[in-house]
Amino acid sequence: MLVWLEALTAKQALLMSKIAKALIERECEILVTTRKYDYTTGIFDLYDLPAIMVGEYGGETLEGKLKSDLERQIKLFELVTKRKPDVHVSFTSPSSTRVAYGLKIPILLLTDSPHSVPVNKLTIPLAKEVIAPLCTYDLWLNMGYRIDKFRFFDGVFEVVWISNFKPDENILKKLGLKKYEYIIVRPEEKKASYYSSYAKQYSTPTFLVELLDYIVNKLEFKIIFFPRYQDQFYFIKNRYGEKVLIPRKSIDLQSVEAYARAVITGGSTIAVEGALQGTPSITLFPARVETVSYLKDKGFPVFHVADAHRNIQQVIDIIESAELYRRDVSALLKELENPLSLIVREVFRLCARELN
Repeated sequence: MLVWLEALTAKQALLMSKIAKALIERECEILVTTRKYDYTTGIFDLYDLPAIMVGEYGGETLEGKLKSDLERQIKLFELVTKRKPDVHVSFTSPSSTRVAYGLKIPILLLTDSPHSVPVNKLTIPLAKEVIAPLCTYDLWLNMGYRIDKFRFFDGVFEVVWISNFKPDENILKKLGLKKYEYIIVRPEEKKASYYSSYAKQYSTPTFLVELLDYIVNKLEFKIIFFPRYQDQFYFIKNRYGEKVLIPRKSIDLQSVEAYARAVITGGSTIAVEGALQGTPSITLFPARVETVSYLKDKGFPVFHVADAHRNIQQVIDIIESAELYRRDVSALLKELENPLSLIVREVFRLCARELN
């Protein structure tokens, strides 16, 4: 059985790497596709998993996104018609989902992002099945999706790669960092479709400037910054110089999260990863994030500050009191469902159903 996996972001690359390993252990063949974007391809290198780079990120404009997607579809079509996979798995990738659907390849989608409305509209109706966290159930139902095609699990996807993870403190020496004396910052995904209206409120490549100024100049903590786009990289590099460390390649970020004083992100993934390891973590996403609320209710040290401009003092207070929020979450982590077995099971079930 040949399983086609697609990953468009760093988080998806982590997830697909774990899925690939589980499928290979069950004697499946794997085809992995990705695109040129962010730290994504480097993660496959870290996990020694061959991935075929097809196309690149389309950028901020609607025209750029559409053109890139259409170009990727053609290239994916040419690749997939040669390899002929039996089933396709992606985290709601519009390009690969459209190609798989057109070639009658059964599609299994993974998602925890009801807020990504345009992408969901382009992908979920084409899928045979969708796997999502149980905490997002009501949102999918209220949006009118066929809930019978969903398979829910009581956890978050990040459990797949955090549950048995053991952080390596040696990474700190390589980066010149000291335990609990640095802050991880990941800016917002400003050019994503679901961020565009909020992003129009500010002209800089990231809305974190005021916060970063305070951390660097007043709190004097070291910052390790993970940009999403080139303009964010150059802006931060020019503004702060050596006061901010910016890795150019993918690193063992999960170990760095484990020993950070705090994790701050304009998205949610590294906040979830950090919180699952007991590190005080803050998401500045402008809307409610169901997975973050779910983990907070469970007792994990994760915080949602929806407006970083108006509530900058709240973020600063959490950073300054971080040692009070850090906790051993090993028992809590065991209570969360790991969806890996569900994903693998549904891959085999989809393939068997098509053969019958």
